[in-house]
Amino acid sequence: MTRLLTLLLLLGQMSVHAAEAPAVAPPLFDKQGRTLGPPLSERVTDYEIDARLDPSTQRLTGQETITWRNRSAEPQSTLWFHLYWNAFKNDRSTFYREAKMMGGVRDEDASSPAFPEREPDEWGSSDVKAIRVKGGAELLPTLRFEHPDDDNTEDQTVFTVTLPEPVPPGGRVTLEVHWEARVPRVIARAGVSKSGFYLMGQWFPKLGVLEVPPERGATSPRWNCHQYHSASEYYADFGTYDVRLTVPKTMKVGATGVLVERRDNPDNTTTLRYHQDDVHDFAWTASENFEVLEDVFRSPGLPEVGLTVLVDRKHLRSGPQLIEAAKASLEHFGRWWSPWPYPHLTLVAPPTDGIAAGGMEYPTFITAVGRAEPGEPKDFLIWQTVVHEFGHNYWQGLLASNEFEEPWLDEGINSYGTYKLCLAEDVRVHPEQFFPSPLRGLVGPLFSIDWDERERMRGTPQPRENSPILQASWKYRSRGDYFHNSYDRTQVTLHALEQLVGEETMARILRTYVERWKFRHPRSEDFFAVANEVSGQDLGWFFDTFFRGTGTLDYAVGSLSCEQRAGKKGLFDDGQGGLLLVEREPGVESKADAVNRCEVQVSRLGDIRVPVDVKVTFDDGTTQEAHWKGQERWTRLIFEPTGKEIQQVELRGINALDANPTNDTRTKGMSGHVAVSLFGWTTYVSQLLSTLASLLF
Repeated sequence: MTRLLTLLLLLGQMSVHAAEAPAVAPPLFDKQGRTLGPPLSERVTDYEIDARLDPSTQRLTGQETITWRNRSAEPQSTLWFHLYWNAFKNDRSTFYREAKMMGGVRDEDASSPAFPEREPDEWGSSDVKAIRVKGGAELLPTLRFEHPDDDNTEDQTVFTVTLPEPVPPGGRVTLEVHWEARVPRVIARAGVSKSGFYLMGQWFPKLGVLEVPPERGATSPRWNCHQYHSASEYYADFGTYDVRLTVPKTMKVGATGVLVERRDNPDNTTTLRYHQDDVHDFAWTASENFEVLEDVFRSPGLPEVGLTVLVDRKHLRSGPQLIEAAKASLEHFGRWWSPWPYPHLTLVAPPTDGIAAGGMEYPTFITAVGRAEPGEPKDFLIWQTVVHEFGHNYWQGLLASNEFEEPWLDEGINSYGTYKLCLAEDVRVHPEQFFPSPLRGLVGPLFSIDWDERERMRGTPQPRENSPILQASWKYRSRGDYFHNSYDRTQVTLHALEQLVGEETMARILRTYVERWKFRHPRSEDFFAVANEVSGQDLGWFFDTFFRGTGTLDYAVGSLSCEQRAGKKGLFDDGQGGLLLVEREPGVESKADAVNRCEVQVSRLGDIRVPVDVKVTFDDGTTQEAHWKGQERWTRLIFEPTGKEIQQVELRGINALDANPTNDTRTKGMSGHVAVSLFGWTTYVSQLLSTLASLLF
């Protein structure tokens, strides 16, 4: 447990005892998912959806009533919509074109000439059958497919409609939409598996975001509605969702929000109604093979949260760890950043053939990973996915960042939060957990490595980055480039920021950022401004260098040499105009009086320049530090300790980003390079695990 967490928990307990606070904080929502007080968000877009799933045809039919409010100061006559499932309609969509160029998608490799490989009934699509102003004009004749990000006229993931009359500033319009969809074979967070598991994400016609000044740097009202890219996620406005789902009676269902009504129908179907205020998306799942577990999170000073776990029955043994990981996330993140406000959280662990839908986040609804034989006491994959996906309920859920344009604001900050929580909960990588139980006893001794998150982060910095962190998701060179910059590189960069400003200051930066920007749409500059304000520093150089730049940070201890000097020899002025002859031969003084002259050379091997602290440790355990601005290519530092020798030199600072940490230390008579082979092995395995985790996240 980190010192910061301990302090926060103690403070929380002290305040509870002092004020005799209730067992849990007052709720912000009632049992129907409705806000008890004033709206928490602006509620720009409200949805009433009625959908029916027919598993025999893998078809979804739906109708929705959408009420949209014009927040801008200008009339709006054109509305922009997402139609995400058309990304899976054919291999000419922007999604599949980019997937081919970038090496695949999170769950499929594109190296095969046959990519994407689909049977005729495995493609997905979404087709708007009718769209009209409520009680007024039919808009379908005005529907136009748009491609704002490229020139792909065959992409149908964004469309516009033109209203007969503009929506005035502050005015509202209500639309009625009818659509039909083919559910794709599970891919990229959505679809159906062969075992009959359904994950419905981005499944309905959904309005884009009209950004208004000064939101996200807008100088005039502008629609932000990107196509579905292979390396991107989503962006939407807050509102209210009231959704009715009709499925076969035999199916168990989980969804965003709170289940408020259940009705059995004469045709052997069931209609379930879910409601949630102040969210910006809605997802759901259905399967006949779910086992359902229920629990409640309660902790002094935090709101009570009901927990529902839907886990494939083959992975039922994962249930307790899924629940414990969720409770730990609610506890730590609620105290570090802000109490999670919603009354219910649904966790889904897909079956093995639906793993492409695992490791995904939606408001109050996440998908994780289940295992037939989870590792004990804390299975790395289960805890990592639960912690990571629930963490998204802050950076993507409460703070509705634009994941298309600035993926690091969600994925990267969340990866840093995952790292902090896994350290606090002592979630460790035990490689034998990745093998089936019959092999664990045989293979385990070969992998007697016990890594926490610090070891897993090693090796993330690269000699030179291909792309900056701050970049639109679809503009990265490859799938790996996107994952590296949006996830693990940002995680380590934020860890370096913590090294620079201190752990407690970093915690205040994140807490202030959440409180100031929740239920809004922040951008990178907003995070940077909070960091400058809270730290009391101008950190522009840090953000320019590490978020906008691609240079290399590599400092090294070049050499360490010492020689013993018994005393002075020669002619010395006494300071009074006379001369004193000093003749002292080596060895005439005791060792305790001898002066050791030690020279340390420190080099800057990369092009990034940062301040460096040089820490020397003497043979009696004492230490001394010297500061180097790090501007030149190298510097020489002289230490003259009396009666002791330097045993080790260590470079300190924001060295989490150093591309070659093996040269950051040197011991007398031995270079840090002796650890290269072990470091290389550690780096290789940690990167392999990071890649596996990123494919799930």
